[in-house]
Amino acid sequence: MTKYLFILCLTFLLSGCFTVFKVADKKEDGYFYASEEATVVVSKKFNLDSLRAVILVPNGDFTKGMVQNIRYFGRVINFDELEKEIIQNNKQDEVGSIIGNIGLNNAYRKYMPFLYLKLETIKKEGNIEKVQLKLINPSDFSEIFVDETPLDYVWRGVNDQYTFYPLFNGLIKYVKSNSKTFK
Repeated sequence: MTKYLFILCLTFLLSGCFTVFKVADKKEDGYFYASEEATVVVSKKFNLDSLRAVILVPNGDFTKGMVQNIRYFGRVINFDELEKEIIQNNKQDEVGSIIGNIGLNNAYRKYMPFLYLKLETIKKEGNIEKVQLKLINPSDFSEIFVDETPLDYVWRGVNDQYTFYPLFNGLIKYVKSNSKTFK
């Protein structure tokens, strides 16, 4: 009987109680469901409203979907979409490659202003220890907001509720404190 109870509990724990890279909707309180809070590493005063029209995110549906669900930025585009726009507007010779910091700075200066959001892992002794969400101003590549969550592969696992949703909740708090138009 104990063996079956153990198997039932293990099945329950592994069966979708937690998700990884699932785009979520905000709760009534305006935040994503999270079991923890992210640690804020950098939080600089910045007039977000002046650059809220476009935010550049990594390729992939998760980050783009989460930022869209914050419902603050006008357009959420990824690298592929930015390159395509530059080409369609015949600005590729003027802007050049958007790979790397210099390329993104050129796209910002020569094509259109935007904010840049990226997820980054922090390693210690060869192991990934933390995940950071960085909001960057491409005009000078300053990090205006950075928050982080620890990666715990053993006890909590890596999932949206402990790892990723807290990062986006931190971004929501930052937007609230640096925007006059966010509701």
